[in-house]
Amino acid sequence: MFLENPEIINSLERDLQKKSYSHAYLFCGSKGIGKFSHAKNFARAILKDNSEALRFFSGINQYEDSDLFIVKGGGIIKKEEIEEIIENSFSKPYNSSHKVVIIDDFDKVTVEGQNALLKTLEEPMDYLILILISSNMKKILPTIISRCRILKFADVTRDRIEDFLIKKNITEKNAKLFSRLSKGSVSLALRYYEDPELLSKREDVIKLIDKIIRNTEFIFDEIKFFKDNKNEFENILNFMLTWYMDLIYIKSGREEKIANIDKIDLLKLEDVNVSQIIKSYDAIINALKRNENNINFDLNVETLLMELGGIR
Repeated sequence: MFLENPEIINSLERDLQKKSYSHAYLFCGSKGIGKFSHAKNFARAILKDNSEALRFFSGINQYEDSDLFIVKGGGIIKKEEIEEIIENSFSKPYNSSHKVVIIDDFDKVTVEGQNALLKTLEEPMDYLILILISSNMKKILPTIISRCRILKFADVTRDRIEDFLIKKNITEKNAKLFSRLSKGSVSLALRYYEDPELLSKREDVIKLIDKIIRNTEFIFDEIKFFKDNKNEFENILNFMLTWYMDLIYIKSGREEKIANIDKIDLLKLEDVNVSQIIKSYDAIINALKRNENNINFDLNVETLLMELGGIR
């Protein structure tokens, strides 16, 4: 479930009506705002030769087609997977005049994999349409970007997500909280509603941050928490960023911008100054960058805790 992006739909609809497609599209924007669903729906409209279908998303999650090939990895996408796509692209479409390939999280394709795809982009088959999806264009080779038609998905506003959640019969109180915690991601807002474990994990992270702020001399005791939640490391870091940003809003008198609106009293009690908050925020940003660059997990956590512990 997601919110439609009217500007993107209008742009793609013109291609469908003219039956004039780019050989490669790059859907870029924040995580969780519907890029993959829009890509799959565009592919369905192309293969069904129906421009009106672009405005109807029903059944899109279950949709499959012999002329649609999807790579949707949860981690690094290796050169071998890209080579499989290239090999598959040499066979002509079965039931349509086109074959569509969607690569989700293209920014996680290795440099070797991106270079392998480059020749296909330089000399595309007439029937082949590539749709690349990314939330981090900095990880994509400029030679790839220059050969794609770029469609930028705008972030979804808090108010729009809140209205969306209320229409799903979520209480106004929770809809307001989840929309703020989601940071513009509709899928994350829904996760907060559907997965009680996520809210429980949030409480654990809040306790962790509070302990770090209050008792930094024992900061390395917190290594176990990160190791026990290794698979959620990126989500934990992003939530920590949200908490520290809320602390800045508290200190600067901008409470209306706070995401953790149910924790305002606790935020006000945190004994930390603006300089310490900013340094902690930067330390977490650095940890996210190291994580993106696949730096050793244990080393990354130890460095993060050392940096946080050194902030006075």
